[in-house]
Amino acid sequence: MTTETKTTETTTAVTTPQAEQTRPATQEKSRMKRSDRMLLKLLLIGLISLILLIPQQIILHVVNERNATQVEAEKDVEQMWSAPQRVIGPVVRIPSKNYHKDVYLLPESLQVKGDVKTEKRHRGNFDVTVYTADLTLDGSLQLPNLSEYVDSVYDISKAEVLISLSDFRGLSENVVLRLNGNEYTMRSDKDEELGSVLCCRVPVREMQDSVSATYSVQLSLKGSESLMFLPVGNSTSVQLTSNCATPSFQGNFLPNERTVSDSGFTSTWKVLALNRDFGQSVTQWVYGDGGSHSVSMKKNEFGVMMRVPVLQYQQTTRTVKYAYLFIFLTFATVFFVEYRRQTPIHPVQYLLIGAALLVFYTLLLSFSEHIPFLWSYLIAMLMTIVLITGYLAGILKIRKTALMVGALLLLLYVFMYVLLQMETYALLFGSLGIFVILAVLMFVSLKVKWYKE
Repeated sequence: MTTETKTTETTTAVTTPQAEQTRPATQEKSRMKRSDRMLLKLLLIGLISLILLIPQQIILHVVNERNATQVEAEKDVEQMWSAPQRVIGPVVRIPSKNYHKDVYLLPESLQVKGDVKTEKRHRGNFDVTVYTADLTLDGSLQLPNLSEYVDSVYDISKAEVLISLSDFRGLSENVVLRLNGNEYTMRSDKDEELGSVLCCRVPVREMQDSVSATYSVQLSLKGSESLMFLPVGNSTSVQLTSNCATPSFQGNFLPNERTVSDSGFTSTWKVLALNRDFGQSVTQWVYGDGGSHSVSMKKNEFGVMMRVPVLQYQQTTRTVKYAYLFIFLTFATVFFVEYRRQTPIHPVQYLLIGAALLVFYTLLLSFSEHIPFLWSYLIAMLMTIVLITGYLAGILKIRKTALMVGALLLLLYVFMYVLLQMETYALLFGSLGIFVILAVLMFVSLKVKWYKE
């Protein structure tokens, strides 16, 4: 017995130091295995995030496609109703003989008063704004001494008064020019410089030698999208009233006065010859920059755009661009919850959560084509949050934790909506928001013991 006891004690004395040496190695190996598993999990989550970028780009393409369909719908309505209108004139054209250019003499004054009534036309799921404008053009024609035009180059006997319009389909009544008490019925024709014009031959000798001839024209005009004017008068004034509550004033001159309300707008422009870059005698009308005796229409026109503001596609596009940020923050939150609760979440479940986040954007796009963007955003947001929260509650078996994740998603969606409504401070607010979110994630990551057993 004594011998056996001594042998056992000797064996114990020998094996105990070896066990003590083996335990740190086992602990280190276990720690490395846990660290490797965590790193592998993070790599898989990152890979899933990258994979989800593919459907994000597909959704972005669908949004752009729907926006293009809206543009096509507008073009279809324009084709059936009338195109955007540009009004130029009245001007006096004195044709040239031989192969010289005709000369266009501009009026001394031009006053335009118009009442523009807009209405919505539907094309599929899309609304297109068209308008009917009752315009009155009046003023005076005071031409220079015409002796310089009465020679072998110009034929003053064939002088005409022209009014140029973009689309003659918009005319709903015959047009009559009243000049010094006389009436002249205008006809449609083609001009080499101005394109489609209304014209009538008039005795221009009545308008020379400092004698002012008054004129007046009534136009009942249909159009779509925009109504533009060219300041051809030595003094040009345009006064418009409309029931359009969403005007966008365009061109080289903004209104001197304007009032916009829910019931419509009123606007007044006044442009002098000193404000434009062409004189009272013109030989060429161009759309780009021209020479010293040419008129650049694009550079000098002004007016108003009246259309349904299609903002939902721009807002949806901006929202989709934040998709990766949402996926990253949601995955980071779920990962930290998984770590704290020691409840393993499979990569496939991460993939399903990411898919639910992307479905939000398709819901938003679909609803926004039928109801206002705010309500579309709220409905899509609530559906997504309820889906993800319920799914996490089923995985974690802890309702409180799932509700915390849902509350975080709610804050993110509210932050994104506020960001969408900003224009001037969007970049500043977005940068500050991302900084705060990053700071919170860094603080939470401090609680993670990455090499703990």
